[in-house]
Amino acid sequence: MQLSTLFTGLLLAGLATTASAQTFTDPGAYNNFIVAEQRAMLKKNLRYISKAAHSDNEKKIDAKRLDLVKQTELSLSKLGKMPAFQDDKGFKDQSIEAFLQLLKVYSEDYKAVDMLAATRTATIENMEQYFRLQEIAERKLQVVNDSVDAAQQRFAKRHGMTTTQDPEGKRLAQYMAQVSEVNSYQHRVFLAEFRIEKASAKLTDAMNAQDAAAFETARLQLLEDSKTALSALATVPAFRGKDAQYREAAKNLVNHYAGMCQNQFVKMQELMQRKDALSKADVTAFNGYINYFNQNNQKYIDAYNRASHQFMAAYVPVFND
Repeated sequence: MQLSTLFTGLLLAGLATTASAQTFTDPGAYNNFIVAEQRAMLKKNLRYISKAAHSDNEKKIDAKRLDLVKQTELSLSKLGKMPAFQDDKGFKDQSIEAFLQLLKVYSEDYKAVDMLAATRTATIENMEQYFRLQEIAERKLQVVNDSVDAAQQRFAKRHGMTTTQDPEGKRLAQYMAQVSEVNSYQHRVFLAEFRIEKASAKLTDAMNAQDAAAFETARLQLLEDSKTALSALATVPAFRGKDAQYREAAKNLVNHYAGMCQNQFVKMQELMQRKDALSKADVTAFNGYINYFNQNNQKYIDAYNRASHQFMAAYVPVFND
């Protein structure tokens, strides 16, 4: 199945001030210089998010992560050279600490996520860990975001400034919030459907090998996994209360496997057990079951992948700023 992953977080505050002077003798210019570095990293992060959402190319996704690491290192260098504003080190120091934490997340935590991508499809446990690492990294970034926002507000209050969110900052923050919402929903649907992947692959292998015993073992496991997946999908609401296309496509695919496990696969297993003594009618029936499975399997897989792509395209716009 198609897997789309997203990464959220990174300094959503980005508040500009009402001050107009552009020297570091002015608190507004000082604030805005730090905000500019926040925003530069945010845009790099959004490019990373966009690539992760719309591409299957792990190398290109990781290249965007490395771009973000480089930008964070550059921003840290710039902030490190800044003097404190009138001995007020709080906002600068908190920002530097936050950027250091961001650098750690992007260079270590997300690297671990991307490395796990190579093995995530091995088991449902690996896939769950894959998503869990993403969510841990996101929570770390939210803590960082909150700490910088609080330091900025203290700086503004101390120096008599009023902070406002400019249109660009608002747009970027809305994009991030939307990504987080999509991320959470996509994880729920994908993990439920992914639960059937391993058993279905084993069943196909056994079918091709005409191994009746292995086929029956895989059938029983797939039936159990399908029931678990359908129970999980039953708890997933329509996205934003109205868009159920992605969830329903997952349910249709899982129901397809569950129905086959209870009907056609049972008959196929019985025929496999006596494969050396099949009549012409038996062979015709067996081939009919295979054709039915192949045609419907492709139909439901295509519908699920199409719904996944449409879901991501509709709710995670491509970011090219």
